[in-house]
Amino acid sequence: MRAYHPLNQSLLYKITTRRKLAAVFGMTEAALQSIIAMPKPFSSRDLEITRNGVTKVRHVQEPRGPLRPVHNRVRRLLSRIEPPAFLFCPVKGRCYVTNAALHAGAKEIRKLDIQKYFPSTPEHRVYWFFNTVMQCSTDVASILAKLLTADGHLATGSTVSPILSYYAFRDMWLNIADIAHAAGCTLSVYVDDLNISGDHVPESLMWKIRQQVHSRGLGYHKERHFHGGKGEVTGVFIRNGQVLLPNRQRKKVYDLRSALREATDPIEVDSLRRKLQGLLTQQKQIQNYAPNRDIVATHTL
Repeated sequence: MRAYHPLNQSLLYKITTRRKLAAVFGMTEAALQSIIAMPKPFSSRDLEITRNGVTKVRHVQEPRGPLRPVHNRVRRLLSRIEPPAFLFCPVKGRCYVTNAALHAGAKEIRKLDIQKYFPSTPEHRVYWFFNTVMQCSTDVASILAKLLTADGHLATGSTVSPILSYYAFRDMWLNIADIAHAAGCTLSVYVDDLNISGDHVPESLMWKIRQQVHSRGLGYHKERHFHGGKGEVTGVFIRNGQVLLPNRQRKKVYDLRSALREATDPIEVDSLRRKLQGLLTQQKQIQNYAPNRDIVATHTL
């Protein structure tokens, strides 16, 4: 099992000077200042993503040059902090399958997604985390907030954004966990995907959760409600206490194998094989799933 430490043991905790911040990044104060002064710290591009036959354009910002290792360093340091039991991504050893399995056996499952989570996570929330939670000086918190955000929000193409999106709204997530626990329900969070389950998940509970989300200036969408011990969580189907591959994924495997038999162009064949391999890997993960006893359904701060 991975060794974690408490938040107050992190190297990012209580940094009070630029010199100490530079040392955490393994650089001189002058080198840090040159990164802060970069005229164009992020590159931007539009990326087309096709899912279930629907193509969307995603605007991606990625850290450039010497800023990239800074983002990677912060990601590694934040990932060493003991994560709450309800957080499944990005946490090493926890995945979309274990996230779904946490809700297997529940009679009722409700879920919602935080809408445009990274673009909706503003610079001032990153500052709040480093200044209030990590107790860094105002100067250091301001620098970290500036370096780790693009155009005033989390960068959609940065390695640090998934874990930092949790910490930027840590107060909200802990409040939601307390609300779920008080109602006798189970919570799991997979980046922007929130799932609540139990024998009964009342509308009053979901209303309190929506209040928490709205009070932080966030929106939500893709609300779903499952009954009768079955449902779908992070792309995994749940039925009778088991995690299963959804039928649409089985159809994709069948369709890809059929397309491979007909394909003659080497580039197309290679593309189809890679897609098929990805689906078969996913299928194997679900079929070979063994409950992780270290992932518990109880609320742990």
